[in-house]
Amino acid sequence: MAPFVPYDPSQGWSYQNVPPEQIARVEIFPPIGIARVGDSGSLPGGEEDTSSEIEYYYGPEVPGSYGTPVPGGSEQPFGSFRDGEQRIRRQAARFRVYAYDKNGKALGEINNASNYTMNWVVHVANKKAASYMFRGRTETAQAELRNPDVDSVDTPLSGDPFDTSLENRTSLIIDPGERSIKRDPSGGNPQPVKLIGSFQGSKPAGEKPLPGRLVFLGGRGFSRSIQAPAFDPPEIISEMDSIDWMDDICDGWIDVIVSHPNRPGLSKEITRPHKATIIAAPPKFAWNMQLPTSLYDVVENYTKPNIWPVLAGMYKLSWVNKFAYRGHGPNGFGNFAAMEKELSSVPTSADKNKNLRQHIFDRLRVPNFKNKDMAGEKFMPRLSGDSGMSSLVFVTMSLRDHIRASHRRRARARCAAHRERDRALAALTELQYQRFTNWKDGKFTATPIKPKKCIEEYGIELQPAELTRAALEQTVGDPLYPGIEVFWIAKLSDTVNHDKVLPGFLSRGLCLPWQSDFSQCNTHWWPSARPDDVIPDKYVYDAKMKNLEGNDLAAFLGEFERSSWTRGIRETPDNDTFFPGSTDMVTMWTGLGFIVKVQDKADELPVYVESERLMGGAEFFSP
Repeated sequence: MAPFVPYDPSQGWSYQNVPPEQIARVEIFPPIGIARVGDSGSLPGGEEDTSSEIEYYYGPEVPGSYGTPVPGGSEQPFGSFRDGEQRIRRQAARFRVYAYDKNGKALGEINNASNYTMNWVVHVANKKAASYMFRGRTETAQAELRNPDVDSVDTPLSGDPFDTSLENRTSLIIDPGERSIKRDPSGGNPQPVKLIGSFQGSKPAGEKPLPGRLVFLGGRGFSRSIQAPAFDPPEIISEMDSIDWMDDICDGWIDVIVSHPNRPGLSKEITRPHKATIIAAPPKFAWNMQLPTSLYDVVENYTKPNIWPVLAGMYKLSWVNKFAYRGHGPNGFGNFAAMEKELSSVPTSADKNKNLRQHIFDRLRVPNFKNKDMAGEKFMPRLSGDSGMSSLVFVTMSLRDHIRASHRRRARARCAAHRERDRALAALTELQYQRFTNWKDGKFTATPIKPKKCIEEYGIELQPAELTRAALEQTVGDPLYPGIEVFWIAKLSDTVNHDKVLPGFLSRGLCLPWQSDFSQCNTHWWPSARPDDVIPDKYVYDAKMKNLEGNDLAAFLGEFERSSWTRGIRETPDNDTFFPGSTDMVTMWTGLGFIVKVQDKADELPVYVESERLMGGAEFFSP
């Protein structure tokens, strides 16, 4: 059998030579990379399958192009999210090195093709079990430790997300230490480096080299309790802070030292690059979906403001969340995808779309809790915030939906005790809100979005910024309660300061294990990563048999009653001590379906359906 080779949109491109004598500094891009776990290359219990290869795909490297287009127009990485064994492919984060001259001008990417030697250093860790029990960003409850009976802490518990006193809890930290991998132009491909630490078990992750670029793969995605076999976990009895549990989510930094035979002292003569950040996160099951606020929006310093992804994203989310469907689906009054012409029409003296823009703007929640009257379902985004969902919010929901939407009893109790209800709701960032203000006032330009197929289609000077944006567009920036890729530490100013943010700090405030989040955080949380309500792909074929296509197909499917994405997994009752859905998610996550686009013509509303599901479970059909 031929060895696995991932589809590479950059394959075949030639690169201009960068003379080493012109280099004043080098930098790693993207500065924050996102890898995602998957069970490809693993046995059912999470152990390595030595008889099969790890299959993976490269994460987004071009803004607005969420994956690699494949024949048929569907945007999926390498055509499928599963390998030949029906295991989930992992998302790889690929890092490149760009050189700059003394004036700050980008000279180009440097790699083995231009005779440079790259010595990469990686340090990641998982510190969830050694961290504090989860608290929302605005909560003031007393800080408590996870696993309090192991490696106790003598100093007062501050709850500070940058607290280094917890570093002494070494029995609970999975840390393989700094590992290096070197690729020089004359040598062959070095073997992948496995990153393994101990927690009375192991946490694997790995990286593979290609032409001087670093390719980082996340772990296998399996979680376990050390009190039971990996394939037979005990019932989870904690909402977010399970004792004696471990998973293989991790984060840390990446560094590089470059050299060239024509400039032996290159690495010592130039300015050292800033370390890049690597985050290994859970899978993203809703491809080509994004929430109104991504991590890029949280940390951005971008020169091309764009509000269309927020508006278009509402329509996309209608295919994975029934509440988004009611307002923004194919037949909804808030179907912004169908209003693109009106919403992007630059005003003339007769601004006939002014009232429409004003109406949409008036529904946007003011950022940073500045308007307490906006704590309700009328305003957007209709998502929970960094402090969890308030029991006073979304009063029109049924009791059943409210229970499912909440972080159960503890979150609601904390709402009442520690915050007002407006703090429990998501809002755009200040910068996003200002852009919408300008748009509402008619101060904007309309430029058609034409995504590139690969990063090389941009000019050298634009590539670093585009790589930065692409890597973070599909992440969750709000709400961070606790989050998918990182928790609310991402909203603090030192997020990428590696002197203060040590390996493992960005993910240590997330759920332990990560599957608990995926079980409990539904309805108003992260439908762009963890779908809520879906249409199985078999109904698309039923609809096409009726000769429906285009907008008619979207409207027809839009009337279907959605099926629960987690059908087949037990529901968790409104109880503080029993979380059967979380337990099931630990063993059944690999069978869940992925959301993919099945209609992709420019003049048609896109359609997104659930595909590649391996689990059973009740479905609904009501054409």
